[in-house]
Amino acid sequence: TIDRERLQALDALSQSWQEKISQLYAEPHRAYHNMTHVQDVIASLDFLLDGEDSSIDAHTTCEKAILILAAFFHDVIYNPKSSTNEKDSADLFLQFASELSTTISSSSNQQGDSTSDDNDEQPCTQQHIRNCIMVMQIEECIIATATHISSAGIAHETQNHTLATFLDADMSILGKDVEIYDKYAGCIRREYEFVERNVYCDKRADILESFLPILDQDVASTTTATPVKKHSFIYATDKARLQWEEQARRNLKNEIEM
Repeated sequence: TIDRERLQALDALSQSWQEKISQLYAEPHRAYHNMTHVQDVIASLDFLLDGEDSSIDAHTTCEKAILILAAFFHDVIYNPKSSTNEKDSADLFLQFASELSTTISSSSNQQGDSTSDDNDEQPCTQQHIRNCIMVMQIEECIIATATHISSAGIAHETQNHTLATFLDADMSILGKDVEIYDKYAGCIRREYEFVERNVYCDKRADILESFLPILDQDVASTTTATPVKKHSFIYATDKARLQWEEQARRNLKNEIEM
């Protein structure tokens, strides 16, 4: 009975959050940062994870759960006029995690009252710690999208496979075929239609230029106003670099020159 009640409570929570997330991603101002983008990120995650160790263990299961939840929440709050979208999205995820933890704890406490056993305390403590680590990693993935390139570089250097994989999946659109990329660029423009065209083009070019890596520091810009780039790749994982890096550089250069 308690297990049934727990499942019912989790199902109700899941349905409530599915509706909330779907409504947010369906907001009319979202031409690109919508549920289609989330689905594309998940598809890119599947591609990046395909061929890796396919054994089912606690680590791989946890990592996939982290990546999927990060995909659903990373753009859940999106206002093109806001500079705090990533933090706001992370905060909403933490609200979800808190409600989930409360629901699970409440059901566990009911079960503990009926079948008290001191031997159960240690596994529950370990599970709680594992859940806390997962929450922190998901929050990290969401926040890192505010500084994609530098975060990807750090993820690569520190061998943070989970973060590197997520950031590459989120940026996979940059390395898609020209037609797909052009459609993406048009959607971004529609999200910023309130910005005058010349201003938008200048700011957009600055952002895209910051994505482009510099392969040789000796050919860096000689103007002191322009910071010297330190990254050599757009993507953090070897698989993403092989699949998307070259096309991403072409796409970015083409849009900058438009």
